[in-house]
Amino acid sequence: MSKHSLIAKACAVALLMGPVATAQAHHSTAEFNYAETVTIRGRVKELQWTNPHSYVQVLVPKRGGGFDQWAVEIGAPAINAAMGWRRNSVKTGDEVTLVIAPARNGTRFGTLRYLTFADGRRLDGVAARVRSDADGNAVF
Repeated sequence: MSKHSLIAKACAVALLMGPVATAQAHHSTAEFNYAETVTIRGRVKELQWTNPHSYVQVLVPKRGGGFDQWAVEIGAPAINAAMGWRRNSVKTGDEVTLVIAPARNGTRFGTLRYLTFADGRRLDGVAARVRSDADGNAVF
């Protein structure tokens, strides 16, 4: 086998493995319970506009004082933009109400159904369009 043919085969394998590695790295929707809904109210700490998923970090007041921090997944930037979101749609300090499908493990984490600002404006998350089966699994 010639040196050029060996290099060509190695490149072909690398090109074919790229999409496989990417697909394997992406998580499923199984970590969320789509049959449940949790409402949280608080102040935006940060919007993380990142791939493959963006997040809103929200500080939720606790009864005895202090805050609990929730991480809420809102989807990929391209999908968010198609749904009307912009990088600056949510700002640090905004008072918001979020309706989420919670994480199954009970942590302060979920995926966004929708976010409502104090003035009534609303932004949908991908989970607003997801139905669930009886076990809380996403049905597309």
